[in-house]
Amino acid sequence: MKQFHAFRLDPINHRLWRGDERVTLTPKAFDVLRFLVQHADRLVTQEEILEAVWPETHVNPEVVKKYVLEVRKALGDRSDRPTFIETFPKRGYQFVAPVLEASSDTPSSLPARAATMVGRDAPRALLEACLEQARRGHRQVIFVTGEAGVGKTTLVEAFQRRAAERASLRIACGQCVEGFGGKEPYYPILEALGHLVRETERNRAVAALVRCAPTWLVQFPSLVKRETREALHRETIGTTRERMVREICEALEAITADDPLVLALEDLHWVDLSTLDVISALARRRGPAKLVVLCTYRPGDVVVAENPLKVLKEDLLVHRLCTELALEHLGDSDVADYLLAEFPRADFPPGLAGLIHRHSGGNALFMTAIVRDMVDHDVIVEERGRWALSRPLSAVAPAVPATLQQMLEAQFILLSAAEQRILSHASVAGDRFSVWVLTTEPDLTLDEIENACERLAERQQFLRAAGFQELANGTVSAHYEFRHALYREAVYRRLSDVSRSRLHRLVGERLEVLCRPGQQELAAEIALHFENGRHYDRAIGYLILAAENAAVRFACRDSIQVLQHALALVPRVAVERQTELRIQLLDRIGDAHYWLGAMVESARAYEAEAEQAAAGGLTSARVHALSSLVRPFGPIDPDRGIAAIEEALALSAGLGDPLLHARTQLLAAGSRLLFDTWRQEDWDTCEFARRTLSGVSPAGVPEYHQMIYAHLQMLQGHYAEALASLEAGIPKTNEPTSLMVHLFALSGKTVALLHSGQLGELLRVVRAGREMAAKNGNDPWLFVFREAWLRTVVLDFDGARRLCDAVAESGNADLQRQPRTIARLAAGYAELEQGHHDEASRHFEQILDPVITPKFFLQWLWRLHALLGLTNVWLAAGSLGRARSDADRFLASALSTAEPNVHALGWDAQARVSMAEKDWQGAERDIERGLAVLERFDVPTVAWRLHATRSELYRRSRNGDAAEVHRARAERVILSLANSFEPDEPLRRSFLAAGPVRRLLKPRRPGGGVRERR
Repeated sequence: MKQFHAFRLDPINHRLWRGDERVTLTPKAFDVLRFLVQHADRLVTQEEILEAVWPETHVNPEVVKKYVLEVRKALGDRSDRPTFIETFPKRGYQFVAPVLEASSDTPSSLPARAATMVGRDAPRALLEACLEQARRGHRQVIFVTGEAGVGKTTLVEAFQRRAAERASLRIACGQCVEGFGGKEPYYPILEALGHLVRETERNRAVAALVRCAPTWLVQFPSLVKRETREALHRETIGTTRERMVREICEALEAITADDPLVLALEDLHWVDLSTLDVISALARRRGPAKLVVLCTYRPGDVVVAENPLKVLKEDLLVHRLCTELALEHLGDSDVADYLLAEFPRADFPPGLAGLIHRHSGGNALFMTAIVRDMVDHDVIVEERGRWALSRPLSAVAPAVPATLQQMLEAQFILLSAAEQRILSHASVAGDRFSVWVLTTEPDLTLDEIENACERLAERQQFLRAAGFQELANGTVSAHYEFRHALYREAVYRRLSDVSRSRLHRLVGERLEVLCRPGQQELAAEIALHFENGRHYDRAIGYLILAAENAAVRFACRDSIQVLQHALALVPRVAVERQTELRIQLLDRIGDAHYWLGAMVESARAYEAEAEQAAAGGLTSARVHALSSLVRPFGPIDPDRGIAAIEEALALSAGLGDPLLHARTQLLAAGSRLLFDTWRQEDWDTCEFARRTLSGVSPAGVPEYHQMIYAHLQMLQGHYAEALASLEAGIPKTNEPTSLMVHLFALSGKTVALLHSGQLGELLRVVRAGREMAAKNGNDPWLFVFREAWLRTVVLDFDGARRLCDAVAESGNADLQRQPRTIARLAAGYAELEQGHHDEASRHFEQILDPVITPKFFLQWLWRLHALLGLTNVWLAAGSLGRARSDADRFLASALSTAEPNVHALGWDAQARVSMAEKDWQGAERDIERGLAVLERFDVPTVAWRLHATRSELYRRSRNGDAAEVHRARAERVILSLANSFEPDEPLRRSFLAAGPVRRLLKPRRPGGGVRERR
């Protein structure tokens, strides 16, 4: 704690005190003052200040002058006769006042004398008891409730003051903001964290964010070093609300591991859903934490039965996970105690306290306002060191305002016309506002407005100074705030509906200047102003931006809530605009539900979008909505998804828009190939559509369509080309991120790596994806599916079954079809290895039964592998007739596709059946056709099998040298696959130990030795 003249600087809690009054400074102004005080023994240059306060950030040096001006204004200093800060032109600044270390016994973060508080002994004692429990590691969640002005903030501040007297305790405060605050996810928590990370000893809080909460660290760009940004970007891609909630809980627990923290969150009646998630999680976690979460709200503002805050508080109360302090009105005796505390030497008549109580209704704010008004109007006067009434008590009642509204009205009408206009405008701007925002009146300049606000603040009328702040456009503007929210409400209620609407419109238009690409944090606030200004079309546009802001913070539920609010405003816009806006909003709602995994809700939104487009005759929009239905219907009902996009295709054909028709053709044909069966005509359609898009559109093929096309390339053995396209869909640092493109890129990349034999790289991608999904609280279904597929390829059937069983136990009905199929395939081969032919055939036949195994992604490929499994079962059982029948079915089906792996396996199965039938000539013909596939395509995961069959055929014809050539080729392919894994990878060892592989790695050598080739 530093002390100079009447001021005390508290660097830990980021506060400046003048006696018992807190002096308001913006964070950057405080940082400038702190740096000057810390180096009070010397001159500091402008460059030093810039480096200390804005590290690794380019800032106009003129900004330093603005903040020095703010500091001087707060200290009452003059540049021509400095008491605190002396300017050395073109050199820098020096703090010239004597600086002392304040006593450590003095509370570091609160004024020397607490504000007068009466009637709250029991609530204060309960708060003290909760703090003591927190100090023992038992986390506390407390709700302080009561009407506006009842004394919630006074109680909380008194508690904070008492708590701050204890060593090492920290206090972080955040406040919800009316209107737009409820649409900004985590708003009060981010504000409280901002205070923590700006402390002198901020490394503790920052270190906790780095270690436990990277998704929160990224919300404070100035804390992220340049060299760590890329890694942080990669780690937070695709982050979900669940991860952000979990991380902030862990970070707060780390911060409070040694010293307690009071996290004060005020005005939760305006809270956002994401902040409620954090409060709920903090209350329900079982681990120790020296944490007090102290929340205030007005019950009257959450009276709706299903209000999320009300539901949460009641649930926590039922489970004894929180404490509620409901503040009641003060009584007559409390008012008497207040008068005694404020006027210790007084000769008041006995009825004065009762009079004040009747007019204030026991509301603490009204009580103090009435008493202050009586002093200001010389009703209470001091004579010869004692306080008394200047008139008889009976003459006092008529002159005392009956309500604060009337009191403020009386004060308001005494102001100048310009001051009234400015306050009216400010009441629309909000509890806290910048002078710059008010500069919309043509006959009032910025200086005139600032001077008027300053005069009001100096007279302690309505406003108080809130420092300077740099706006998004680089302008540094003075800020002011209403002394209490009720003051602002009183002024706001004076406005007529017409005036209120006009001023909201002006403020919204003024703030629009600050809402630029990349700087859209004000979108929710601007939307509120345009909504109250009855410009609903513009309000909806900014609500859409606010929803995007929520999505960037991975708060999709908040995004949906904002979009639903925008949807409710649509009936208020011009009729000709309503359909277009509904379509746009429903499309975004569908996307948000999709990424939450709510497929049914996503499909409903897209269907509603399609209906709106049809009703409005907007065929292009209807095509888009029907095409989007493929996404949520994919896991639920592929046939419905294909039917929807077929309808979209038919509609697009009649629009005369070749680009839209080509895009829809590509998606429709691609969907049939991926979810139904392979048809050459569908591939030809995709290729034609791709060429059309590339040749006609300057932008070429859209990214999402490129991912679909790459999947189809991969299914024809063109792995290098597919991988190049798929890699482009995975975002790099600072690139715009489309989660949908990213997801499909990962989907295709994993399959391409599998078929091209890059099994080790595939395993790394899969494990990284599963780890990231676990961090984000996502279902890692895609990566589980690919790992299970990989394990079937390397013959680890037990491992594949375990993975798929885990998916089945997760209870997600939408994601069961593919893992059940892989599990059945793995079970079939496991039974086959044990010689259980009937059980093995039953598993394979279940895959072929469309009733037992409905359609899913690439279902036709898995049914082909089931046919191959049946062929292997019949060969092992010696049932050559059935083996021949299923081998023929398999080959015919495989050749109807363009997939080279199944082509090669089809000819291999034919050759093995011919060998069992002792048709050596037929076996020679079939295996050579299979080897011809290997010459055209690099398909290593099946190539070793064909070389093994060719080797066995040569061995039976007693051509040992030729047999060894193909055995060695099979071995080389096997070892190439195995060596793509890390040397100590268990999957590598199990692959090399599998029976079919082990036999190929054990050639006979002179002396009977055996070696494994590497």
